[in-house]
Amino acid sequence: MGLASFLVLVWIGSGTDHAWWSPPSASTVPSLGQGVVSGVFVAAAGCTALVTWRKHAGRAGWIAATGALVAAQALVVTLIALHSTPPRGLAVQLLMLAVGMAGMLGVVVPLLAPERVRRVVDETFVIGLGLGLVAAGHLLLQFPRVQPPSTIMQLLIGVLLCTHLLAAVLVLQQRAASRPVSALLLVTVGVVVLGQLVPPSGLAGGNVDAALWLARTAVGAAWLGIAWAALRRTLEEERRRIDSFEHVLVNAGREERERLHELRSTIAGLVSGSALLDREDLPSEVRERLWASLRRELDRMERMLTGTGAQTTDLRLDDALTQILDLQRLKGRRVELHSTGDVVRAPFDALAEVLNILVDNAAKHGGTDESVVEVMRRDEETVDITVTDFGRGIPREQQGQIFEWGKRGTESMGEGIGLNVAQRLMTEAGGSLRLADRDGAGSSFVISLPAARRSTENDLGVTRLPAPRRTMEDGRAWRVTG
Repeated sequence: MGLASFLVLVWIGSGTDHAWWSPPSASTVPSLGQGVVSGVFVAAAGCTALVTWRKHAGRAGWIAATGALVAAQALVVTLIALHSTPPRGLAVQLLMLAVGMAGMLGVVVPLLAPERVRRVVDETFVIGLGLGLVAAGHLLLQFPRVQPPSTIMQLLIGVLLCTHLLAAVLVLQQRAASRPVSALLLVTVGVVVLGQLVPPSGLAGGNVDAALWLARTAVGAAWLGIAWAALRRTLEEERRRIDSFEHVLVNAGREERERLHELRSTIAGLVSGSALLDREDLPSEVRERLWASLRRELDRMERMLTGTGAQTTDLRLDDALTQILDLQRLKGRRVELHSTGDVVRAPFDALAEVLNILVDNAAKHGGTDESVVEVMRRDEETVDITVTDFGRGIPREQQGQIFEWGKRGTESMGEGIGLNVAQRLMTEAGGSLRLADRDGAGSSFVISLPAARRSTENDLGVTRLPAPRRTMEDGRAWRVTG
């Protein structure tokens, strides 16, 4: 980019009636090409100042516009000079000096506040200052001059040089830019200063002018290349930041939808249980059992809302599964349990949520209220809990993606969240959830959990849930076999 900028600037700047290596003399009106080059750098300095101000809104003030002010100082002085032919009157010279002094004060005074400068000055700011200095270097050589210059014009040159030197020194003191960029800023100041000092010294003309012109073009091209690289880097960072923000939003939305999915299942059980409590013919033992189930579900819902899930512990599956399946029976589901009295290591809430999802799916998507839950000891390390229904089953072409988040059957009215949540919960608990092969109607899922260690100390630490009653007088299945 820097090389391309250099070639373009050389081509534009050579649009005069003489060779490109022989710049115009002091009495030649600047060409259109030189005006375009100057305008490019003035615009670039202004755009960079705007970017700096937007990055540090509320803290920047005039400091953010340092590069643009340097360019504006040179631009106004040059415009006044171009509208008055030498020799200029005293009033015009004083006006030019006043503009130069105002520009120096506008640039230097804000930079004397180190605390504010430290908050604003960064590599973007330094790039803007470099572009402003290049713009000033091109502009200040475009207006006609007389030799030797008058005292006021000498003062004007001194004011302009002081502006450039002081701005560079005060900014470089902050060490906010990389070493190459800081070095380029020093080189730029040197080129601009030499460009102002050579004509009054009588050394102008020939190879000296050509070397200075090439130097200004080279540093200008370098600043444009650096500005382009910084712009691309900033855009890439913004893109990554936006992607990260969108990822956070997606994850946050996903977590909220998963939590709502869990809450809906729990609330459905609470509503069903509350409706049963209104029955006057409900036996007192059954009413106590319902109250206990409702309290457990309310406690679980509170843990969901506060994000404090139940801790992993040793669970006796006879007690735990009976209590978990109570919720489904409150909804009118017929669930048969075959347990072996095994003990697993898992969080109660996670196991409850997974079983609720599987039995609910059988009713909502499989079209059956009948399920069978069987416990089997696979080996010394693992206990399998198989949940089987006899509904419509899952089409073979859809079985490979049922655990993907958001995936659901073509006729399903669900969100495609439940099975993904269930599999994640079992993985986090140190187990697994998979779809088992089944020849007949319906579907079968296998929950695998680590078995608790069998020892005297382990038996003493097992979570003991209240012993379930084996029958219920409203006709539903409450069988527990072992």
